[in-house]
Formats: sequence, C-alpha cells, structure tokens
Amino acid sequence: MTVQVARERARRTPLAREHPADGAISDTLTVAQPVQTRQAMRINAPRLHRTVALALSALALAAIAPLRLAAQGNERLGRATDLVASASAEPSHLEPARGILQTLVGTWRFEIWFAGNYGGAPDASGTRVVKALFDDLRLEWTEQLDHSTIAGQGVLGFDPGSDRFFSSAVYSAGAAPEFLTGTLDAAEPLVTFSSMLPAPPAGPGQPVGPASIMTMLDRNHFAWTARDRAWRAMFSRQE
Repeated sequence: MTVQVARERARRTPLAREHPADGAISDTLTVAQPVQTRQAMRINAPRLHRTVALALSALALAAIAPLRLAAQGNERLGRATDLVASASAEPSHLEPARGILQTLVGTWRFEIWFAGNYGGAPDASGTRVVKALFDDLRLEWTEQLDHSTIAGQGVLGFDPGSDRFFSSAVYSAGAAPEFLTGTLDAAEPLVTFSSMLPAPPAGPGQPVGPASIMTMLDRNHFAWTARDRAWRAMFSRQE
C-alpha cells in the first residue's frame, strides 16, 4: 500500500510543478507557444494570402495614383488646349473687312428715301468723299447735301482686336455725334451696325438705338438702310 502511494505521488509531482493547483505559486515561468500544426497552417493560409494581396494592392494603388493624376491633368490641359485651338481656329474677318474698306475709298453720290416714299424721287441727295486715314483699316469721310448747307464728316474702320467695325459721324445740323459698332457677315457681304450710345426712344414701343445695315452690292454700289425701315440710302461711285 505504501509503495503504491509513493508511485502515485511520483506521477503527480511533475504535473503539479507544470500545472500548480489553484492558489499555488509556481517557481517556473512558462511561456505559451503557438502550436503550428499542418491543419492550422492550412486554415491560416488563405488569411495570409489575403493580407499579402491587400498589401500589394495598396502599393500598386500608391504607385498608380500619381500616374492617374498626371493623366487627368494632361487630359484637362488637352481639353483647355483644344478650346484655345478651336477659338483661334475661328475665321478672322480682317481680310474681308480690309477689302470692303479699300472698295469704299473714292467719291460717291448718294440718294436717301425716308419711310413712306417707295417709288418717288429721293428725299435728299448729296456727295460723300472717302479717303484713307493712317492705314488701310481706317477711313475718313466728308459729305455735303445738295441744295443745302448741311454737311457731315466721320470715321469708318475695322478693329482687328475685337474683330468689329466702328463708325462715328457728326453733322452740322445736330449737336449729338453718332457712334456705331458693327459685325461683318462675309457671305453677303454686309455689316450690321448698332449704336454704342443709344438715343432716347422716339416714342412708346420704339427700340433704343436702332441698328443699320451696310450692304456691299458690287464695287460701284452699296446700300445703307435702317433696320426699322425709317430710311434707306443708295450709294453709287462717281467716276
């Protein structure tokens, strides 16, 4: 009986040292180590692969992001360049305008009809002399009405910067000068003028500063008419 008890105690003593009973203090510091069995490694392998894949994806995105930003910047720059190119590709009216102004140089006889007079004799007539002013894009003119002391003078030209015509006129019979700006339709060709300093309306419902249109008919004839049909003038070159 004693031998059997001793053997039992001998078997239990190592277990007590490695696994002390509750409340007992062990003199051995045991560090738990993970057990890596083949089954555990097979279970953890997919998680490890996902972790590595996520890390590689993050590195790839970090490397690609600057390239994408640069590509977007180049695309935006390309779009801006295309807009500038399309704007600069719009045809300029400089040469057609120069041709019209050169044609206008000379001496012209004009006749004017006012509203209501369609087939009768002109209501007024006179002579206009047009000369070059400084260069071939600016003209000055003077005119004199027949059988009258009324005279007028002005400037007509083209501004390449704004791609528009400009016109000014002043008459001895009136104190207020006339300032016009015009756009060219080279297909006609004609120039549509509008007032830069609109005059007060003539009456209720009347437009402010009605526009006028100068139409080149040929090298020896051009017409200048009011868009509200208040008057029309026909110019013929005087040889």
